[in-house]
Amino acid sequence: MESNKTLSSLFAEQQTNEIDWDGPLYSLYDLPTDASQLTIRFMSGKTRPPQGLRLKMRGGAMSVESTAAAEIVLWQDSAPEEVRIELTWKPKGKRSLCVWNAWRVKDVTQAWLGNAGMRVTAGEGRVFRLCCSDGEGDPDFTDLVVEVHVR
Repeated sequence: MESNKTLSSLFAEQQTNEIDWDGPLYSLYDLPTDASQLTIRFMSGKTRPPQGLRLKMRGGAMSVESTAAAEIVLWQDSAPEEVRIELTWKPKGKRSLCVWNAWRVKDVTQAWLGNAGMRVTAGEGRVFRLCCSDGEGDPDFTDLVVEVHVR
């Protein structure tokens, strides 16, 4: 990395959510908008600070258990290892479904700061592996590793 430049400053300078930093690196990632269900599987992650995955949907609602919302955060320290999310799309209008990593410091949700970013690998069967670096310290893409299965 250039002297004293954080990943968040590179995203800001380039005014984009994808930069080339030894390969593609994302601040947020757009998932397919033809999905009806997501299964989030927490693979690994550090415990301090607590790591999370944030999802935001435009043009519909996500349902987890009995809760429906356009935006949710799943925390690795409190969510089950695997979470199923039902997606209900409005018949018309603009659609988006994006995901990014977050972390919690003194009960405040943090994102897109310091050296935050994600390496995303698209696998077979619409499985996306997100290797996330929280914003603290040097980039470390093992801070949170999650698989998102899109159906």
